[in-house]
Amino acid sequence: MAASKSFLDSLKKPEPTSFKMTDFRRELHLRHKRDEHAKKERMKALQESKLISKYAITIDTSRARSNCDVLRMCVKELGFKEYPFGRKDNCCDVHWHACHFEDNPEVYGGKVNKFPGMGEICSKMTLFRCLDIMRDLFPTDYDFYPRTWYLPAQFHEFSCEIRKMHERRVKPKPTFIVKPDTGAQGDGIYLLREPNEYSSFNGKCHVAQEYMSNVYLIDKFKFDFRIYVLLKSLEPLEFYICQEGLARFSTLPYENPTNKNIHESFMHLTNYSLNKRSSTFNRSDRDDEGSKRTLTSVLRRIAMNGHDSNKVWKSIERIVCKTIVAIVPEMKVEYQAAVPPGKTGPSCFQVLGFDILLLHNLKPILLEINASPSLSLDSEQEVSPGVFEYVISPKDEEVKYPLIRDTLLHVVPIDKLKYFRKRKKRRLLKKLKASSSQKMKRPEPLVKQRTSIVIIKADESDEEKREVNVTQQMSEMHMDIDSSASHGESTARDANSDDERESNLKSDTELDEEVDNYFETKLRESCLKQLYPAIYDEECERYRILERVAGLFIYFLGIRGSLRIGPTGFRTFARKCRLNRKGMTNASVDIMYIDLQRRWDHMNPERTSGSGIKSIGKKGNGLCYQGFLDACIEIARRKFYAPSKIEMLENLVDHCELSLNLKDNDLANNLPRLHFRRLGLQYRQGSLYAMPRRIMEQMTEETTIEDLLKAHEKKLRQPSKEDIESFLRRSRRTIYQPSSTAAVLSAHRSPDSE
Repeated sequence: MAASKSFLDSLKKPEPTSFKMTDFRRELHLRHKRDEHAKKERMKALQESKLISKYAITIDTSRARSNCDVLRMCVKELGFKEYPFGRKDNCCDVHWHACHFEDNPEVYGGKVNKFPGMGEICSKMTLFRCLDIMRDLFPTDYDFYPRTWYLPAQFHEFSCEIRKMHERRVKPKPTFIVKPDTGAQGDGIYLLREPNEYSSFNGKCHVAQEYMSNVYLIDKFKFDFRIYVLLKSLEPLEFYICQEGLARFSTLPYENPTNKNIHESFMHLTNYSLNKRSSTFNRSDRDDEGSKRTLTSVLRRIAMNGHDSNKVWKSIERIVCKTIVAIVPEMKVEYQAAVPPGKTGPSCFQVLGFDILLLHNLKPILLEINASPSLSLDSEQEVSPGVFEYVISPKDEEVKYPLIRDTLLHVVPIDKLKYFRKRKKRRLLKKLKASSSQKMKRPEPLVKQRTSIVIIKADESDEEKREVNVTQQMSEMHMDIDSSASHGESTARDANSDDERESNLKSDTELDEEVDNYFETKLRESCLKQLYPAIYDEECERYRILERVAGLFIYFLGIRGSLRIGPTGFRTFARKCRLNRKGMTNASVDIMYIDLQRRWDHMNPERTSGSGIKSIGKKGNGLCYQGFLDACIEIARRKFYAPSKIEMLENLVDHCELSLNLKDNDLANNLPRLHFRRLGLQYRQGSLYAMPRRIMEQMTEETTIEDLLKAHEKKLRQPSKEDIESFLRRSRRTIYQPSSTAAVLSAHRSPDSE
């Protein structure tokens, strides 16, 4: 038996020590080695995590991808703790991911650098629809983006507009730019002049916009700005703008579009990912040269040409504020679906990239918003013909490094950041004290002065060698001068040493002041400037009416975590808001719901009507938020007529909020705080009622919202002449002529009041 076993063992092939290049086992061996190495790294990171302090600021970079380089540089400088493989035992303070929020189901705490649904909100169709709604309500304020058509749903309107322009013989001949809805990096963008040139690839949606041909040029090249914006939180709304950005230039001298150059992408498009492939791409390291430059260098160039660069920058800041206010209602709807109230989940922040184009008169035009702007520092450099290598771009590092560093300082937990600064302050104090004590104890170098020499004559013997004291002979000649000078030098040396010793011996208070000044200068050097609510809060307050509409939409959603309102929820909205008193019957409400649902399903063929739950493959019926907003605008036009559309919508929202009698606990996340700040009142969540604007304008310091609400309800309960006539008609009293108002009130007075 043993012999047969040894014979079978001899037939087994030994494990090969080397593999051929074509052997599949080589790939398996390398994969096993990589897995073992990754396992060791994870174990090492887990062991290190057990030794960190509870006050340590932890950053998860497991899914940072191309953002890893700049992120690790910032984490190392700030002294934070990085987790390159994630943290299993606990959530990190900040999760920096390069993927969408929906791709991170494992994150249940901390802060994530992505808002839910932000990729869809920043898509071309959704973004410009939000802006179109705001332009419809505020025509003169939202004129900073080109006219937009949504294809293929609005192809007929687009064709009619081109035909009208041709009939009017508009010169220069109009040109339009077509962009895919979810495209990026310049893919799928082209110019056209005739509607028959449009082709829908695989049934995808596009936007068609007027092509801005009268642009501002520098060195005969077209360019646009990439502005970075930090959206820190939704409630309360807070966002910052980076004071440094990038200017991306085309690689061919610009000319007005013609039939010959309409297909020149390197002339009409400024995307870096597209122009870097051009043979004329300039990779200069100087700020004011090259196909990629810094924002401040271009603004300096504009100022040198005799224009007001500060005015241009202020206009860009206002565009950023108005755009973010326009997309905030959609973001709140998406956020409540991903993180419903009462469910534990992470808080969010995000860095956005705004693409701004300057016209010939230096008017900024918004082109698009990038939800995931590139934060990599690499750039391609040709080392030999056809051979490229990736090197760190100085301009990218100058812009993106302070952006990420200051973003981390704004979003990390405040208590940990305070402890971190105290610890860093103690370390800096210790370092300064050590350096000062080292300067005190440093011995002065000893200088040996030769005072005598030996003079040897050639014709003398060794016995006749003699030593001559040169100093003594010189002192005899200049005794008085040398003695006074040496005495003065010694006195001055002693005085200087005492001053140096006193200067080195700094007190603890002086060291504390020095450290505090160090941190204050670091904070002042931040590249992020707060726009809202620090600067543009009062200016943007009137644009936030749609947040109240979003609050009503969220309130009537039937399914928790849903994005669409069903027919039952829409009927409930009409019933609880007492729209039947305004003449809205149940049949008219159902007809309106069906029409709007069909219209928005036709407008979004890629996003078919679903139940709104974040799951793949589930479809159903429902009305999205923009469809609900259209319904509110239509109801306001029919039943709450006013001179302007914004007044109609405000009247409808006021009526709905009064009918629901909702407190701030239900709508606090959707009402602007300036609703109360403008009146000089303190905003406290859960303590005030949601009141309409025209009632709040009548408030004084003595009156409260509860008193106004009671007075308004009492006013509503007061009978009118029509109510009395209908009551008498039901009582079969056909003839009734009240003599006075007192008689009317006495007739309708209840027995309890007597």
